[in-house]
Parts: sequence; C-alpha cells; structure tokens
Amino acid sequence: MRPRAQAAHGRSFGQQAGLYDEVRPHYPAPAIELATTSWMGLDVCDLGAGTGILSNALLERGANVTAVDPDEVALAKNPARSLIGSAEDTGLPEASVDVVSVAQAWHWFDESSAAAEIARILRPSGHLVILINQLDVRIEWVLRLSRIMHAGDVYRPAYRPSPAGFDLINHELVEFTTPLTVDGIIDLARTRSYWLRSNLTTRDRVESNLREYFTLEHPVDGELELPYMCLAYVLQVAG
Repeated sequence: MRPRAQAAHGRSFGQQAGLYDEVRPHYPAPAIELATTSWMGLDVCDLGAGTGILSNALLERGANVTAVDPDEVALAKNPARSLIGSAEDTGLPEASVDVVSVAQAWHWFDESSAAAEIARILRPSGHLVILINQLDVRIEWVLRLSRIMHAGDVYRPAYRPSPAGFDLINHELVEFTTPLTVDGIIDLARTRSYWLRSNLTTRDRVESNLREYFTLEHPVDGELELPYMCLAYVLQVAG
C-alpha cells in the first residue's frame, strides 16, 4: 500500500469506534508491565491512541496520559487528555514525556519520521513501548479464520521493530484469549482495515464465509475463546 493510502486507512477506524472498543482485545498485564511495573506518575504519550483501549489501562495504573491520534472521531471516545496529531508530528513539546506507547498502530507510521519525533519528545532515559495484539495464527483453525477475515495477521518469530536511533532492550510474547460469539467475530472483522476499505459485496461475502466456517468446519455453540498473542517491545534512544 502506498504511504498516502496507508495513512488514510490508518485514520478510518473512527467509523467503527464503538464496535472497536467492544470486540477488540485489551492488552494483557504482563505486556503492559514489561517496561515498568509502576506507571504511577509517569507522563505518557499514547501515540495512535484511537478510542483508548491502552490509554484507559495506563490511566488505571496512575499514568498521566496524553492520547495523540489524527482520527478525531475515534479520539473523542478516548478517556485521556487528547491531542489531534500524528506519529510524525505530535504537537508535544521537546523532552516532555517519560514513555511513548504505541498499541496496534506502529505499522501505520512513517517509521523514520515517527522515530525522530518520538526521540524528540522523550525525556532522557525514556522508553518507547510497542504493543501488537494479533490472532495466534500458529494455531491452524485460527490461521484459517484469519485468512477468511483477510486479517493479515502473520507471525514472524524473528521480527523486532528497529526504528533508526533506538535500541531494543526487552521483548516478550504473551499468550491470552478473549471470549467471543460468532456474531462477535463478525463484528471483529468489521473493525479490520480490509472490511473498512471494501464495498458492500465484499463485506457480505466475508460475513457469509465466516458463518459457513463456524457452521461446517469449526462448529461453535455459544462463545469460544479466541486465541491471541501480544507482541511487546521496549526500546530506548540509542547511546
């Protein structure tokens, strides 16, 4: 996807802001606490914060959170102090935060420009925390589900984020599950970028394929526990 188109899609999640909060998984505590066991009093820029799934978790832990996102509709639901901005231009002062958190948004950024902006707003010894929830496609039926949804979730064990000017100092894979009905999984598909940029015919086909899958290939009675993995990375400015 071209950078301009990618940026536009990254701003489209406000279309499903309420649904996003309802069906998207939260971030497991071990992943959130990989950077620090105490967020109390830390000044945090939650970058690409959207509706605030991570922002809310950090507020509950006592952090002072500024949520930055270009999607005004999504940001309106965020419980933190909010600022319309982007990863490349946050609008925050230099050396103003202890942590920059990025949950589910790193792939939408222009990495080199975002890295420079993050380094600018971090205080000395500050950290960049990247969290990525994705379907656990190591499990065969989940991989099949991901393909039907066109979720794009691919697990690359060797992958490490490596923005220029930053060193990776810690990382962890945290396994977890979240309960969803078949209707809930279809709602989950509706929050994915593939669905958001598709026409009505394509959306109807995806929904029909999902219902057929959970009727014939992987029957479900009530709720199922949908397996996820959270990829958590902690980085700091090099040198």
